[in-house]
Amino acid sequence: MGSGFIFCTDSYSLENVQLLVKVLRDKFHLNATINIGSNKNYRIYINSDSMKKFKELVIPYFHASMKYKLD
Repeated sequence: MGSGFIFCTDSYSLENVQLLVKVLRDKFHLNATINIGSNKNYRIYINSDSMKKFKELVIPYFHASMKYKLD
């Protein structure tokens, strides 16, 4: 993986992760994929080519102490 963003959706079912990825793609036009984490659970990856748009969407909702995760 590159310089994208990972949602740790480890406790979500595959069906729920697929639904979330569909929403991210269809509604927000983000390049999102499903990856399998080291613990064999599903995670959502926002590809680096969508990071600018992703940051614009989420930065108003990020707590100041967590904004470093977007760099």
